[in-house]
Amino acid sequence: MKFSIITPCQSAELPQLLALRQNLTMQVNQDFEWLIALNTPLDLTTPDWQTAFPVHQITFTGQTLGAARNAAIQVATGDWLVFIDSDDYLTPNALAELAAIDPLPADTLADLYQFPTYEPHTSFVASQDQTNVPDSLPKWGGAKRRQPKNHALNLETVVLGQLTPTTTVAPAALNWLEHKFTRNAGVNRWEQFNRQLKITGKVINRQLVQDNQLSFDETNALYPDYTFLTQVMARTTAYVRLANPTYIRVKHNDPVNQPSVHQLDVPDRWQQRVAAWQNSLVAITDPDLHLAFSRYCLYRLHRFLYMALATSETVDSATIVDIPNFMTQLHQFLQLVDDEALGEISMLSRHILTRIRRQPVYPRHAINRIVHLRQLGRVIKHRGRGITRLAYTWWFTKLPIKSKTILYESFLGRNFSDSPKAVYNYLQAHYPGQFKHVWISNPGVTGMPKGQPHTTVVKRFGWRYMYYLATSKFQVINMRQPKWFVKRPGTKFLATWHGTPLKHLVFDMDNVASANPLYKQIFFQQSRQWDYLVTANQFSVDVFEHAFMYPVAKMLKSGYPRNDILSAPNRDDRARQIKEKLGIPLDKKIILYAPTWRDDDYYGVGDYKFTLKLDINRLKRELGDEYVLVLRTHYFITEHLDTTGFGDFVYNESSYDDIAELYLISDVLITDYSSVFFDYAILKRPILYFVYDYEKYGSVLRGFYLDMEKDLPGPLLKTNDDVLNALHHLPQVTQDYAAAYAKFSQRFNAWEDGHASQRVVETFFNESDLK
Repeated sequence: MKFSIITPCQSAELPQLLALRQNLTMQVNQDFEWLIALNTPLDLTTPDWQTAFPVHQITFTGQTLGAARNAAIQVATGDWLVFIDSDDYLTPNALAELAAIDPLPADTLADLYQFPTYEPHTSFVASQDQTNVPDSLPKWGGAKRRQPKNHALNLETVVLGQLTPTTTVAPAALNWLEHKFTRNAGVNRWEQFNRQLKITGKVINRQLVQDNQLSFDETNALYPDYTFLTQVMARTTAYVRLANPTYIRVKHNDPVNQPSVHQLDVPDRWQQRVAAWQNSLVAITDPDLHLAFSRYCLYRLHRFLYMALATSETVDSATIVDIPNFMTQLHQFLQLVDDEALGEISMLSRHILTRIRRQPVYPRHAINRIVHLRQLGRVIKHRGRGITRLAYTWWFTKLPIKSKTILYESFLGRNFSDSPKAVYNYLQAHYPGQFKHVWISNPGVTGMPKGQPHTTVVKRFGWRYMYYLATSKFQVINMRQPKWFVKRPGTKFLATWHGTPLKHLVFDMDNVASANPLYKQIFFQQSRQWDYLVTANQFSVDVFEHAFMYPVAKMLKSGYPRNDILSAPNRDDRARQIKEKLGIPLDKKIILYAPTWRDDDYYGVGDYKFTLKLDINRLKRELGDEYVLVLRTHYFITEHLDTTGFGDFVYNESSYDDIAELYLISDVLITDYSSVFFDYAILKRPILYFVYDYEKYGSVLRGFYLDMEKDLPGPLLKTNDDVLNALHHLPQVTQDYAAAYAKFSQRFNAWEDGHASQRVVETFFNESDLK
């Protein structure tokens, strides 16, 4: 059994193509040819392209996927056509497992079993390198609901032979045990219909395709597969799928810079989709297939169309361009669908589609009604959760904007701190009584400015939160607004951000698999709503331009308002007041230890751990007469530290709302890979880097914007002996790093002169706002 692997490709996908080449060399079964449909010249004579299997480049007329695949089919010589996209991969056993199914009749639609994931190629290769099991699925795959729920037993033939003749094995079970595949035929033919309509990973008999002159739609740029696959279904009697996933479909998590075809922002997407469905239904003569495809199309209309058609301002949607013409197109398509399929969808949806089927009208109010009912239904299903957000969308965003109201949020409502606090304090001091200030707070947070003049504190995601989020003219936030936030005309958004970047951010990250897979797209959409982005230094300006894809013209080159306290003329008096508030003896020097949290420090989801590698007992023994230690750890593990055994030497201030005040009282900072040292350097005080896991952290360091060996204003210390030695000889450390410190300060803190709040306020607010 010889395979012809067909891969359509664009010039921008060449790096992915080379990775796929490497992946294909790992196939156990090498009896295949690889046909790359690409119009950009490709030099297959270079060493990179020397393989045990033949590789051919196929050029084609046009630019569509359909044209690329058709051209490759015309020159294929294999018994079976295999369709693989350039950014996807096969497990090493994929083709071998399929070839082991003997016989595989020509009238079969075969499937390598697609497994979707957002993990990158590097994770896939690493997983393959770590196991010798030929059909092992990488442990990282996809969303929880997409993980396979069972696997074949993979019993060897010799084991199967030990089953006694009296052993009763159901045919389906024996099929599973021997060949590790499932087969749908007869009355079960159209089960898993959705999977059969995805071309990637499909294996189709070449002679069947050529004898029936089957081809992809070359005129439909987005949906060329429907016509081809439905015609393949009409000419096959069974659907065979491997029992274990062997086709790894890498989904795109950067729809902004590297969108897949289905992520492109195309105004006529629904028109192209319906056109493809219509062409397919017209060509289907088999009544069972016609009914199955009708069900498929109507489900998608019912599930996805209405949000795209909703035009009420209360619905955040992507509006279809030229609705009247689309209604005519949809009206014509609905003439073709089976009445039985139409009768199976919900009553409200059936009412809408039946009206359009009778005449090409746009039932706007009915569509808006069903969208709103679905939103309300989700709230009811979750027992009221989300009702305030619904009120925000439906009602609060229709209320008048309050021209003198400012909404503040710091670290998602966790505390009263950072640059939003500095902006608030500046406005209260210099423009008293001119604004209403609204602070967002999580339940149980202390230290909020409740009771301050003209200030209100509201619970995050509560009713008042939604009201002020919708009606305040100004928003001052140091992280990101909710993704459903609606920036209304006439309002202004100030993104203060929360630090000089050390680790790669957003679009500088290769892949984001641990967060929302659409993190980059969501971030891009959110940041387009920012009127200004505060920056601390030119370094940040340069990074944010490519990491956030944010325009430099809208960045405030001001320094961080939160750092004004570090350069204030009364900072010594303020430091004394803070020490007294915390109960720290005035005659003791302070070591501030602010380590970052390690991503692998957890027991389970939401159950974090943190083990201090700093030898506090030894610090206390050798330095306790002169110093105290102030701990500032990540909020994840604040409650997981027990420092009661260290007496009055250790002060755990991990919950302290404003870290800038802890900078102010400390005499030396010990940190590691945390970006706190950028701000602390404003004080010109010693900084020590306790990097006990430096070698282990090596892969992470490659994701840093700085070279820790060259750019830091203090020593890298890997043991407790190193730390103690540095603390005992701080004057010498200060002298040794004086030049590096001066260079660092000029690079990162040249704008930090204590007047950042003033610059931000005077730029963000118009003169009329401040009167």
